[in-house]
Amino acid sequence: MGDATGATDAPEPLGFDGQVAVITGAGGGLGRAYALLLARRGCRVVVNEVGLRHGDDVPTAESVVAEVEAVGGVAVADTHDVITAGADVVATALDAFGGVDIVINNAGIGAGTPIGPDAADEWRPTIDATLQGSIAVTGAAWPSLEARGGGRVVMTSSCAMFGASTTPPYSTAKSALYGLTRSLAGQGRRSRISVNAIMPSAYTRLTRSLPDGPMKQMFAEHFPPEAVASFVAWLCHPSCEVSGESFSVGGGRAARVVLGENRGVRLDDEADPAGWGALVDDLMATDEVVYPRSMNDEVTWQAHTLGRPVPAELGPGGALDWDRRPR
Repeated sequence: MGDATGATDAPEPLGFDGQVAVITGAGGGLGRAYALLLARRGCRVVVNEVGLRHGDDVPTAESVVAEVEAVGGVAVADTHDVITAGADVVATALDAFGGVDIVINNAGIGAGTPIGPDAADEWRPTIDATLQGSIAVTGAAWPSLEARGGGRVVMTSSCAMFGASTTPPYSTAKSALYGLTRSLAGQGRRSRISVNAIMPSAYTRLTRSLPDGPMKQMFAEHFPPEAVASFVAWLCHPSCEVSGESFSVGGGRAARVVLGENRGVRLDDEADPAGWGALVDDLMATDEVVYPRSMNDEVTWQAHTLGRPVPAELGPGGALDWDRRPR
């Protein structure tokens, strides 16, 4: 039984015996924490990381594999670049373990410059490492997930999705993962492939690079990577029925993050631009917000608020999951 604080009786431990996980960017921080936790629970792990440890000649991926083996786990190292060789990352899993059940897209870089004439070129490395790398690895693993009767994919978004004026390319790439997650979850539904995203807060190589100050100190004191790893493990377990969602995760806390829309306003004289200004208070209101779950849901919501007839098969309880309920 639970109580008012949210405490419950201890659940059964989640095991991953026989499962295979590909974890990108697993040479440290969050990826390393995922690899160790899953391996301790019986999962066989592909530790993907490009490059060497700082000041050492041992590939980072191999050093994490050694840690996994030290706790009794099974893992193999992979040093392919997720951007240019996503299929090779997955091939490592297929060659070593015969398939893939879990993909955790953790690789990415946090860098960026302000918008300007050269932004398209300057932003490309950040967008490619975060977005294109996730697409490449997930796409390469998808046939194996389907062949094995389903699986789990986790994308790594960021609270930068709420806006990050100091690093707009990072915010842009992480925001794109929200739509990618929703779309792939819809595609994967028939194949029992669940796709979710996390927006983690953790003290990692990225946050250690923050300037000294209260923000960096807060990360160091309150947001260990291990506190995110347990939530990711739950998302990756066959018992988890959640799909298409994004969660802010850190410090032992998780919260659903949603894209909502209010009821909107309607202009009687559609040719008068000034009329919109007179409706700005209602336009910006948040007292009634709904959460469409797909592009089609949003369009039918528009039709509904305009008083247009909505085909019965598109309404609540029909073929589409249309969540109109204010919460």
